Amino acid sequence: MHNPFLMNKTRLPILLGVIITVLSASCEKRDHAGIISNLSKPDLSIKVTAAIAGFITDESNAPLAGAQVKAGNKQTITDEYGYFSINDVSLSEVAGFVKIAKAGYFDNYRTFLVNKDQETFVRAKMLLKKEAGVVDAVTGGTVTSTDGIKLTLPANGVVKADNGAVYTGDVHVNVRKIDPSNAEEVQLTLPGDERGTDVNEYLKLLKSYSSFAAELTGNAGERLQIAPGKQATVDMPVSAALLSLAPTTLELWSFNETNGLWKQEGQATKTGNNYRATVSHFSYWSDAIGYPLVNFTARVVNSTGQPLVHVPVMITIANQPMNAGFSKFAYTDADGYVYGAVLSNTGLVLDILTPCATSAYSHPFTTTNVDVDLGTLTGNLGQNTVTISGTVSNCDNAPVTDGYIQTYDNGFYNRINIVNGSFSFTGLACTNTEVNYVAVDKATNQQTAPQSLTLIPGVNDLGMLNACGISTVSTVSYTINNGATKILTAPVDTIGGFFTAQQTGWTTVLLLDAGQNTVPDWNFQFSGADVAGNDHKLTEVFSTSFPGARAYAPVPLTVTITEFGKAGGFITGSFSGLMLGFSDNSIQNIVCNFRVKRMN
Repeated sequence: MHNPFLMNKTRLPILLGVIITVLSASCEKRDHAGIISNLSKPDLSIKVTAAIAGFITDESNAPLAGAQVKAGNKQTITDEYGYFSINDVSLSEVAGFVKIAKAGYFDNYRTFLVNKDQETFVRAKMLLKKEAGVVDAVTGGTVTSTDGIKLTLPANGVVKADNGAVYTGDVHVNVRKIDPSNAEEVQLTLPGDERGTDVNEYLKLLKSYSSFAAELTGNAGERLQIAPGKQATVDMPVSAALLSLAPTTLELWSFNETNGLWKQEGQATKTGNNYRATVSHFSYWSDAIGYPLVNFTARVVNSTGQPLVHVPVMITIANQPMNAGFSKFAYTDADGYVYGAVLSNTGLVLDILTPCATSAYSHPFTTTNVDVDLGTLTGNLGQNTVTISGTVSNCDNAPVTDGYIQTYDNGFYNRINIVNGSFSFTGLACTNTEVNYVAVDKATNQQTAPQSLTLIPGVNDLGMLNACGISTVSTVSYTINNGATKILTAPVDTIGGFFTAQQTGWTTVLLLDAGQNTVPDWNFQFSGADVAGNDHKLTEVFSTSFPGARAYAPVPLTVTITEFGKAGGFITGSFSGLMLGFSDNSIQNIVCNFRVKRMN
């Protein structure tokens, strides 16, 4: 079902936690025995074909649209609900992972065991970059972030990341602390799945005491790194909840962005309330202990045997407080399965959580040094079990065969597939919560108007829905010099509109197709607020159709906006007039009409 951390913050207490698993969702195949053992060196070269889907949010738990998600050799972008899916991609069976990126945010990574020909479900939260300070690259210096991370860069110790050239300008230091005692931060913002390889290349499960993300950039926004042979010093504060448990020395781990696992690199020493370490590069870092692990599998169903979908599951160490820095969460898949890596030889407790962060069912168990399968868990889940069902027809009043129900608002974000005109979804929810939903027919690119529902225990019958009347398609059409009109249309062409709230505001319409050429087919930007009207101006269009791949207007063109929706809605408008080719000043008579989905 949905993530408890996507609920309204006034309804969700922060969960602090203990050890658990690196859990992921799976489907039919459960036989990962041997590939994640504490005594094995992972063979990352073994690939299988699978699918992955999930939701991406920002720090306010709002859907993050327009984020780029890459898995293997495929990539896509999140839609207005923060949702993405990638099918038929080849990934490492031991450690498949997705990379999530968006300008202004630290990259995030979700790592998981991969089931052949099945879909894994993930959630992730993106951290905004925050500049802690500026250091002169020649003299070096120290910056301290507002959350207590202290970084000291060496003199003459910075190079450009792309080519290793010496950098001598200002170094902008972006850094964010991630609190290991805050289960929300660890589960959704800390990259990977808390598995790592130690100095002997054995897989371990990490218990972290302090973590952070850091990135260095130059004055032109270029990525920077520590120069070869140089090191930076880092002081990382230990959270108050973990301070009494923190050992004198800890293993130091960095996140490996090429394989999705953490990597042990040296040690950190406790100095007062901080851990101090020296590092030779910047990405994500963690002071942690690596523990032995074994495989874990379970299936969660309700009293009638229906699988609970995308329900949050937590595993903790038995008889330990929930602020020891180890609580981990995972989400059941479409068949109710959850699996991953857990501590070996340990007494643990599995809790099935409601969206309100309370346990609806608790199951103690003990691991040994072999894999554990808890089988099917059927608990008394009380007033928190809800089923959403109904039927959906298309514009011809025939059953929708390729579509979905999207629920959203108040953190209730779910993508429910329509099968032969019907849908049924069972999971846990905070009842008496109002959520919005739409029904979408992917075959015809039509949808219903948004509707609301107050969830009640048991069956919530949405009745007969008609996915018709509102187009879901983004389209840009343009004509140059009275020639043939070219039309860019989703989903073949992925197009998005992005509004930047500056002094006057700018809106950029971009062709976002993965793998597009460096020179775009048709991108433009216009000024003005995010409202309809004629107070918008355009001076440039970038396109391979122009000499020099660019045209400019000596006299700005007026852009007429007839619709300027909020994120997830549409930006609709048009412009026309004379422009000049960038390379030869040739006259370009342009007519353009557009209706694109607003992505932020």
